[in-house]
Amino acid sequence: MSTDYSRGLRLAAAAVGADAVTLRETLSATNVHLTADPDIPGVLAALSVMVADLRRLPYQLTLDPTGGTAPIPDTVLTDLQTLVSGIDPDRPLRITAAPALCLHVHLGVQPPSGAAFSGAPDGHGVRLRHRGHAFPSLNAPGSGLGTVLTAATVTAEVFKRTTGLRPGTYGTAPTLDFCPVTLATEPGMMTDTLSEIRSTALVGAGAIGTGITLILGLMGTTGELTVVEPESFEPPNVTTYSIGTRHDADERVHKTQLVRRYLPRMDVTPIPHSAQDFIDAVDNGTAPWPRTVLGAVHSVEARHEIQRIHADLTLDGSTGGSAGTTLALHEAVPQGPCIRCYYPQPTVPVGPSAEQLLHEATGLPLQRIARGDELITDADLDGLSARHRAALLPHVGKPVCGVSNLMGLTTTDADDFQPSASFVAQQAACLVVGAMIARRTGHAAGPMRHVEYDARVGPWYDMTTPRRPRPTCTCQTDADLIARVRAHRRREPESPPSTPHGQVPAA
Repeated sequence: MSTDYSRGLRLAAAAVGADAVTLRETLSATNVHLTADPDIPGVLAALSVMVADLRRLPYQLTLDPTGGTAPIPDTVLTDLQTLVSGIDPDRPLRITAAPALCLHVHLGVQPPSGAAFSGAPDGHGVRLRHRGHAFPSLNAPGSGLGTVLTAATVTAEVFKRTTGLRPGTYGTAPTLDFCPVTLATEPGMMTDTLSEIRSTALVGAGAIGTGITLILGLMGTTGELTVVEPESFEPPNVTTYSIGTRHDADERVHKTQLVRRYLPRMDVTPIPHSAQDFIDAVDNGTAPWPRTVLGAVHSVEARHEIQRIHADLTLDGSTGGSAGTTLALHEAVPQGPCIRCYYPQPTVPVGPSAEQLLHEATGLPLQRIARGDELITDADLDGLSARHRAALLPHVGKPVCGVSNLMGLTTTDADDFQPSASFVAQQAACLVVGAMIARRTGHAAGPMRHVEYDARVGPWYDMTTPRRPRPTCTCQTDADLIARVRAHRRREPESPPSTPHGQVPAA
C-alpha cells in the first residue's frame, strides 16, 4: 500500500486554490535539495525534523552531506534514510550533489551560494535568511524547541516556494527572527528550559499533540506526563503527525503508546479514553488531577471538555482558518478567561452532525466514518441492511469524507475536519511549549494571551492579544462552583481564595 498523502495535499490545495491531483503532480516533480552546517548546535536535530516534514509531502528529496561547513556523519545519514523510509519507502532520500533543477535549502548560518534561503536555531527560536541576507551572531545553542521551530519554519518557506500560492496570500519578508517564549524578534535571549515537568496532562495526541511530544523529546524533558487520547494511529496520520511510521499505522498502535514510546525519559501515564472519561477518573480518585493542561484537540466540544478539568493553567493549541494554515495559542485560567471564553457555546440549535447523518443514511459505523480519508470498499457493505447497501453501493471507491456531500446530507464540504500539515501543527506546538516555559519561569506574568498567525506569512508584530473573561461565561457565573470542584480535585477541605485575572496559581 502506498503512503497516503491525501490530508497534506488537501490542506495544500485549499491554501493554493487548486485541485489536489494537479498539486500532487507539481510537488512530485519538484526536487528539494538540502545542505547543513552540522557543527552548529541544534542543526542536525533540525535537519532530521525538516527531512521528515518534507517527506510528508510528495517531493523528491536530495541531500549533499558535504555542502556545509563540515561533513554530515555517516551515522546521521543512515538515520535520516531510515526516518524517510518509515514514512514512504518508495520515495527515498538520495545522497547526491545538487541536481540541475532544484530548490536548494540550507540549515546553518553559512549557506552555499546556490541556497535560496537558510534557517538556524537560536536558543528556543529561529532565524531565517533569504539569499543575500547575512545572519547575525547567534545568542545561544539551539534547544529542542528551537530546532523544531526552525524545521517547521524552513519547511513553510519550501511550501510557499513550490505550491504556487497566489500573490498576497503569503509572506515575502527576506528575514525572520522569532522566539516562541518571548514572542519577540530576538531569539536566544531566553534560555530557561523545561528540564522537568510534573502534574501536567497532554489532551490530544494528534497533529499538535505529537508536535508537543516531539519538542519535549528533543528537549530531554523528564518528569511526569498524563496523555489523554481515545484513538489509534492510522495510515492518514503518517503524513500529518510529527511522530509515527507506516508500520505503526499498520499495527494500529494506540496514540498514547506512541507518545509513551517517544518519551522514554518521562513517566508517561496513558489514558486511552476521552477527556470526559479522564475527568470522571480524576473525580473518582483513579487518575491524577493536572495543574497544567496542554490542549491539542480539534473541536469546540473537545475544548469545552478540557476546560471542565479546571486546571490552574490551560494552554490550547489550534490550527485552522480558511486554508488550514492558521495556527493559534489560547492561554486560559479557571478564573477567566477560560477556554469557553475563546470558544463560546453556539447560540443557535445545532442539528445532527454530518457523521451522524451519514451513519443513519448508510448504516456505516461511526468508528468507520471517523476514518474519513479511507476509500469505501466492498467490505464496508458487509452486514448492512438491503436499504443501506443500496444507498452506499454507488459510492464504493470514494473517500468516506465526501459521501455526505454527494448524498445531499450536508451543505458544507463533507465534514468539519480540517487536516493540518505537520509543519503547521509543529508551529502551534511551539507556541504551546513556549508559553509553558514563559509562564513557569515568570517571563509572562501579565494577562492571558491569544496568539495567532498564518504559517504562509509567519509571526508578525500584531499577532498577540491580551484576553479578559467574558462576563456571561460560566467561569464568571459559576465561579463558586468551579472553586469547589477545584478544591475537591486538590483534595482540600475548603476553596482557596480567588486569583486575580492574569495570574497563574503556583504549581
